[in-house]
Amino acid sequence: MTSPQEPGEGGPSQFGRVFRDAGPLFGSGIQMAAAIVLMFFVGRWLDERWETAPWLMFVGTALGAAAGLVQFIRTVNQQTSREQRPGGSGS
Repeated sequence: MTSPQEPGEGGPSQFGRVFRDAGPLFGSGIQMAAAIVLMFFVGRWLDERWETAPWLMFVGTALGAAAGLVQFIRTVNQQTSREQRPGGSGS
C-alpha cells in the first residue's frame, strides 16, 4: 500500500492533479449558487418596489438558476475538451 509521501500510483502528484482538474468545477458550483441567491434577492427587492410579490422573486430565482446552469455546463464542456486533447489535462 502506498502512502501519500511515496511516489507512484496515487501519490502526491496524482492527488494534486485531481484537485487542479476539479477546481473549475468546484468554482462553477459556487457561481451557480451565487447566481441563484443574487437573483432571488433582486426579484424580492423588485417585488417590494413594484408590489408584485412573489412573482418577480420566482422569476429572478428561475433566471439565476438558468444562468448558473448554463455557466456550469460551459465549464464542464471546457474541462471535458481539455481532457480529450492530446497531452492529457490541458498541460
